[in-house]
This record gives sequence, C-alpha cells and structure tokens, in this order.
Amino acid sequence: MPAKTPPRRRPTESDVARHAGVSQSAVSRAFTPGASIAEATREKILASARELGFHTNLVARSLATSRTNIVALAIANLENPFYAQVVTELSVRLRETGRHILLFTTSQEAAADPELERVLSYQVDALILAATTATPELTSQCRKNGIPIVQINRESKIAGISTVRGENQRAAEQVAQFLIAGGHSNFAFIGGTPDSNTSLIRQEAFCNHLRSLGFPSVKVAHGHYSFQGAATATREILSGDTPVDAIFCASDYMAFAALDVVRREFGLNVPRDISIVGVDDVPEAGHAAYDLTTYSQPAGSLAEEAIKIIDQQIAHPGRRAQRREVRGELILRGSARMPETSVFTIDGKKVWRS
Repeated sequence: MPAKTPPRRRPTESDVARHAGVSQSAVSRAFTPGASIAEATREKILASARELGFHTNLVARSLATSRTNIVALAIANLENPFYAQVVTELSVRLRETGRHILLFTTSQEAAADPELERVLSYQVDALILAATTATPELTSQCRKNGIPIVQINRESKIAGISTVRGENQRAAEQVAQFLIAGGHSNFAFIGGTPDSNTSLIRQEAFCNHLRSLGFPSVKVAHGHYSFQGAATATREILSGDTPVDAIFCASDYMAFAALDVVRREFGLNVPRDISIVGVDDVPEAGHAAYDLTTYSQPAGSLAEEAIKIIDQQIAHPGRRAQRREVRGELILRGSARMPETSVFTIDGKKVWRS
C-alpha cells in the first residue's frame, strides 16, 4: 500500500520574505492597506506570494490588531434601487481600504435587533444601518464593545448613533418652488411609511413651504416605500374630487410607480397634464422609460461620509456621535415641466436652483 503523501504546509510570511529576498516586516506592510512601502518592493512581494500560493491570515491578523476589517451592514428594502446603490458604494469604498462587508438583511417595519444580535459574535469593527433601526439596547451593547454605529438616510434619536443623510428639508423646499415656477397649483405628496422621520421631514418641509407661498392644500398619501404601495397611493390621489397637477414622491422608486399609474391607468400626459418629481437620482431615473426629474441623494457621498465617521470613531473611541448632511441637486428631466428661469447645466446635467 503506497504511503500517504503528507499534506502540504501552508506558506507563511517568512516563506514569502525568503523567496522575495526582503524582510518579514516588508511582507506585512505589503499586505496592509495604506502602509508605507516602495511600489517596486510591493510588486516583488506580491509576485512571490502568488508563486507560493500565500494568502494573508485575516484571523491571525485580527487577533494581533484587535480589528477584523469587517463592517456589518444591516439593510432593508433592497428592492429599492437606491439601497442597492448604497450596498455597492460601501462595498467598493471599504474594499479600497482592505475591509469587507458582512451583510444582514432586515425588515424596515421593525428594529434590526433580532437579526443583529449576532453582530457582536462576529467581532465586526463597525455597524452601518440603512432603511432600518437599532434599539437602545443594541446601541448600548455596541458602545460597550467599541463598535461605532452609523445610520444612513435616517435620523436617530438614540444617543450614540451617528447619522449621514441627504438634504431632506432643502430638497422638499426646492421641489415646491420648482413646481410653482413650472405653473402648478394643485399639489400632492406620496410619503414612505407614516412613522419614517426622513419622509416626515420631506412632507412637512414641502407642505409648509407651499403654505408660505400661498398654497395651503396638499393631498398626502403613503406609499410605504414600495412600488405597489406607491401605485395604490397614486390611485387614491387621482381618484379624489380635487384635481392634482403635480406629485412629489419621497423616493424615486415610488415615483416610478406613480408615473406608470398616471400614464397607463389614467391616460395623463407627463408633464403636460401632471408633473412627477422624486428623490434619490438612482440610475433608472435617467432611463427613457421614466426620464424622472428628481432631487439627487448621492449614494457614493453617503457611503464616503459614513466610512469617515467610522474611521474617526475607531481612532478616537470617546468621540461623540456625529450628524452629517450630503449635498444634492434638483436634476431636471422630462417628467416635470421646465421653468423658464433658474435652469443651469452642471457636469452635463440640467439642474434647477432657486
């Protein structure tokens, strides 16, 4: 019976150092994002690593540094293309710094705790929440374990949770002025869930700004951030006794549903009979089928700011929670009447600024 071949020993950093003719510390720096090392030396080390079949031992490195380079992302409503964008942007930006995402999908109706109780067992470096929330209990546990929490596109009243969001109030006020400039006089708003603070801020700013400009009546319905929910809300608005000639939706995804309903079910011409405006500026908003006028909420900028907060709080554990706002623009396309003034072209896109 032939003798068994002993298993091949896994190559180590020392093996790579000997093969490349460099020090072991140089090998370590070559695999550490941001570490100081000459590019030629780094390429030489990586070539040796490939030849030997060496891969960094992330578990061992995490034990040495107390960091896993893993960021947990809890996210709901992935059917909304905006949140799919958020996942992509976070993944790309974290990967550029040698980190990875551990994805948890949750329900947007409830706090994320039942699913996120497992986060602590993975020893993640930070937790990002998108379209979902955490309770004070989970927040407290994360704080005790030195895990920063950042919430994207939602406000949090819980101490210890940082937030990054778009210009909710400014967006709504700009849309109100834009629609008036386009000659509209009968307005409606389709919000998300009734308890969504992001949607409520947009609704209140939109209605209050219109009221201050002499338009006190705004029809309001809730689309629950879903396609079917927004379609139902649009039918409710258009079936009423009061005519509507402009609808502001709290997300692009709901605006897509509104556009489908007004065109296919009510036979209205967009934008001659009615204008539709959304928020987010997801890639689909620029497609010919929707050609949606929308207030941008750049997912890349949201991701970048969230990561900056995480890095700062890891570097300075006692730092207080932060609030950051990402600038957007009212991007003009074919779903809304074009005013005669205040239209500019910036980076190849038409925008409206009051």
